[in-house]
Amino acid sequence: MKKYLTIILATLLTLSVFTGCAGRSSSPEQSNVSTTNSPIATSEPGEMPDNSFSKEEYQKLLALQLDGYEDMTISDYRSHIAKLTDTTEYRDLLERFWKSQILYGAKDTDTTASFLFYVLPLAGDEWKTQNFSEEVRTSNSADSARLEYSFSLTILDADTLTIREYNTARLNVIKGMQDILGDKTAPELQNTNSILVDIQSDTDNLIEQLKTEEIEISIEYAYFPASVQGIDKENGQSQGNSEQETRVYSNGTEEDYRSLFTLKTPDYQNTSIKDFNTSLLAWANENRERMERIDEDTKFNDFSVTLTAEELSFVKLTVFLSGMENGKAIQSSYAETELNPYYGEYLPEKITSGSLDVARCSLYYQFSYRISETETVTVGERDRQIENMINAVQTFWGDMDVESALKMNENDIAKKLEEIAAIYTTDHITITINKEQIHFERMDERAYRN
Repeated sequence: MKKYLTIILATLLTLSVFTGCAGRSSSPEQSNVSTTNSPIATSEPGEMPDNSFSKEEYQKLLALQLDGYEDMTISDYRSHIAKLTDTTEYRDLLERFWKSQILYGAKDTDTTASFLFYVLPLAGDEWKTQNFSEEVRTSNSADSARLEYSFSLTILDADTLTIREYNTARLNVIKGMQDILGDKTAPELQNTNSILVDIQSDTDNLIEQLKTEEIEISIEYAYFPASVQGIDKENGQSQGNSEQETRVYSNGTEEDYRSLFTLKTPDYQNTSIKDFNTSLLAWANENRERMERIDEDTKFNDFSVTLTAEELSFVKLTVFLSGMENGKAIQSSYAETELNPYYGEYLPEKITSGSLDVARCSLYYQFSYRISETETVTVGERDRQIENMINAVQTFWGDMDVESALKMNENDIAKKLEEIAAIYTTDHITITINKEQIHFERMDERAYRN
């Protein structure tokens, strides 16, 4: 098979500083657990989801869904497709299909798109092992518990394994992973240590049940408990309650960062956001394990390599923001509404001095932002405005003494943050304070002391 038929399924739906997180509404049969991947593509072949392709081009794709192909062995199917697509015209067309974001977004709802992204890669060069990334949530709210996982299917006997058996194995992995969180209570979902043991046991059992002499299955996962008191923990910059989570991946290596820093060109700050974000997404899709390690370095502020201040800013600000933007763009395509990227942070707690710490204030805040023209706004412009906003909020909070903070309420805090946001809003970058995500707490028991 020609190299042009090779496709590495993108990890677009993996939560990370590079891609963010995408989800969809759960179907009725999924109870209270939602997933990024519907087990079955339910729509019938019809109009092409992406109207940039002609009917003739669409028919060329449909022609690859050979009569009875599901009952063909992998080897037979590869042989037939190799003959059908051994033209420059066909290979170029398939490459265009695979680059279509519309088709990718429809791969779990449209039969033809599902065939394109889940079956046809078996005819490519990288056919023996395919990798998939999914997510399960306990609800569709921002503070839900979630189980992110990736799994690989490795074909051991292509002369025996059929397309149908292969696809059934893929769908059974997804169904099995959906079921893991389905019967868990809220306290169980918060008990990270206990649930990690359960998840490991369940995934081991699932693999044992599904493996055969023809196919090998491996599963990796990361579990994130539900937010505490409604505070969204999706934002990797948040620092509260960090004890509830532990690293899943090892620290990023020198090689990992050298690979990422290929995006840190001398002129990257003058690159349009659209172009940079596209490059970052492509890098993340091709370097999934590197992505995961660097993601966790950022999330836990735990770096094992020495980075300059400039490199650290690139990772923690530039890459983080672009990753969030990519993720929200993907989510928006599923939700059919615009979802804006955001930043949230726990600020240092203020405590009265002296031997009796009986008065304190704490603050978590969040703001979202919208970029009107990603084709023209540069990475440097965005980074400066968002960083200035963050620094201004930190200065506001840092300059205020605990006594002044104790006299304020959430409305006062929100009003001040909105004033700061107005200062750093430009014609192209609009910053909005998310009032429902301001969590300001006060405690003063000094009046009750003798």
